[in-house]
Amino acid sequence: MVNTAGNNGHYNGTRPPDDVLEAALYRYSRNSLSLAQRLDYLVKDFNYKIGLTTLKGLNRKFNVDTVKKPPPEHISATIIGEVISDNASSRKGPGTVQTQIAREHGVKIPRDTVRRLMADLDPGGAEIRYPGRNRTPKQRGHLTDTGVYYEVHFDGHEKLNFKALRMGRVGIDIYGSRCHSSSRMIKFLTVPNARCSSTVGHYYLDLVEDNGVFVQATVDGGSETGELYAAHLALRQKCMPDVSLENHPAFVALPSTDNIPIEASWKLFTNYVGLDIKEILLLGRTLNYFNAAYDVHVNLFNWLWPKIIQLCLDDFVDYWNNHRIRLQKDKVLPSGFSPNYICDFPERFGLVKFGEQAPQEYIDQLRQNIPKSREECYRWVSDEFDTQAAEVYEQIGSPKLKLTDGWTIFCRMLPLLL
Repeated sequence: MVNTAGNNGHYNGTRPPDDVLEAALYRYSRNSLSLAQRLDYLVKDFNYKIGLTTLKGLNRKFNVDTVKKPPPEHISATIIGEVISDNASSRKGPGTVQTQIAREHGVKIPRDTVRRLMADLDPGGAEIRYPGRNRTPKQRGHLTDTGVYYEVHFDGHEKLNFKALRMGRVGIDIYGSRCHSSSRMIKFLTVPNARCSSTVGHYYLDLVEDNGVFVQATVDGGSETGELYAAHLALRQKCMPDVSLENHPAFVALPSTDNIPIEASWKLFTNYVGLDIKEILLLGRTLNYFNAAYDVHVNLFNWLWPKIIQLCLDDFVDYWNNHRIRLQKDKVLPSGFSPNYICDFPERFGLVKFGEQAPQEYIDQLRQNIPKSREECYRWVSDEFDTQAAEVYEQIGSPKLKLTDGWTIFCRMLPLLL
C-alpha cells in the first residue's frame, strides 16, 4: 500500500513550507551549526523531527553551502580580501574570517584555504594577528554555574570615550552584559554616558524585557549600578519570591579584575573590531575631517558614529554567539559548542534555564522610579538636529552605514548641514 503520509509510520511533526525551511537551513549553515545541531533547531523552531539522511537530502535540494564545495579560488580570494580590508588592525585570524564570511556572504571556505589566501593577501599580518602567542597565560580558577541566565555580568567600556579619543567633546561609551554559564553576549549598546546610573537602570530593564529576570547580577562595584541594583532586587522579589536572597544573592560587586566573563568580552570585542573602530575614528583628527570647535561637527559625529558602532557591536555579538567555543577538556562549564546552542539547549549540558518573565506593567512602574527618562539617557542629539540630519542622510541617498565609509558619509553630509 502506498504511504501517502510520507512519514514511514512515524510522526515527524509538520514540515514547514519550502521557503521557510530553505531560509532556516541557510541560516543554520551561516551560523556554522553541525548537522546534529541543525536537527535540534528544526525540532525547536518548527517541531519538525527528521534524520541525518533527510537533512542531507534537503541541503542538496536547496543547494545549501558546504565547506566541501567552496567557490573557485579567485572568488574566495576576492571575498577574503574584502573582509580583511575592513580589518584595519589586522587582528582577525583565519577562524574568525572564515566564520565572518559564512555569516555575511553565505559562503563556506575551508580554514586552510582562508589561512593560505590571507597570507598571500597580507604577508605581514600574521605577526600582528597573534601578538600574544608566546606569552605565558594567566592562571585562573574554573568558572562554575548552575544554569543559563542564573548569573549575568555587567560592565561599561570606555576605551572609545572622549579621554581615549582625545577629539574634544566627542566620545562613545558602550555598556554590555554576558551570561556566565553559556558565555553568551546578551546586550551590547552604545550609550552617551556609561557612568550614568539612570542609563544603566534603563539598560537593565531593556535587557529584562527581552530575556526575563535572572538570579544574580554581577558588577564591578561602580556607582553607576545603583539603579540597576534597585530594579533587579525589586524584580527578584517580585518574580522569584521562593529563591532565598541569603543563599542566592541578587547582586554581587567584584573588583574589575575578578569580573572575568565581561572583562574578557571587551578583549574579544577589541580584537574583533574595537581596534579598527578606534583607528578609523582617529582619522577624523589626523586628516582634519572633524573640528570639535564647531557644534555642527560635534552634533553630526554624535548622530552618525553611534549608529555605525552599534552595527559593529551587533555584528560582533552575532559572530560570538554563533561561533563554536574551542573545546577545553578541563573546563567545568560547557565548551565546544556555540553560546546560542548552550542557551537554547541547556539540558544537554546538565544546566537549567532561568529567566522569569516579568509583568510589563511592573517594569514600566520601575522605569518611573528612575530619575532620568529612557529617552533622555539614550539621546545623542536634540530632536531638531536628529530630524535635520535624517533628511540630509536621505538626500545623499541613504548610503549603507559601514565603518570604513563613516568619514566619507560625514563629509558628504556636513556641507548640507552648515
